[in-house]
Amino acid sequence: MLVVTSVVGNIADRHHAEKYRRAKASGKCERLLVSRLEMERLRLRRRTDRGTDIGLILEPGNRLHHGDLLAAKDRFIVVEQLPEKVVSISIKKDNMEKMIRLAAVIAHVIGNRHRSMAVDQGTISFPVQAESEVDTFRKLLPNEVKLKVTEQVFLPAGEAHVHE
Repeated sequence: MLVVTSVVGNIADRHHAEKYRRAKASGKCERLLVSRLEMERLRLRRRTDRGTDIGLILEPGNRLHHGDLLAAKDRFIVVEQLPEKVVSISIKKDNMEKMIRLAAVIAHVIGNRHRSMAVDQGTISFPVQAESEVDTFRKLLPNEVKLKVTEQVFLPAGEAHVHE
């Protein structure tokens, strides 16, 4: 088992992105697939896509992020967050008062369920576990709000602690 105690960097960083590209091109890169909820854990044992047994032991206050690089002597291991069901709600910008009211109602309903959420250019997104949850949100939200369910990597806004 390869024991990993720290993260080297993230492929979003230009410096690490280039090293990652070179390692990937030379076949010295492995993927560690982890769910969003597992990324919160300090201790985790998983196998990479190439079968390397990884024992992750992080210091308190640290957590994994999508694209993190874990280095071994002869290879890079990149952490990839698994896709999950995500609900997206688009708010039309046709009426400022209506837009603010809808955004407040949506944020209240999502926050009241202790869900992480992301806000990006008029779209509010949050993860769900089952279709029954989507039905619940449809009942709780105003009729004018349309929910779109996709399977994707969910990256919440900020580092807020949630109780999922």
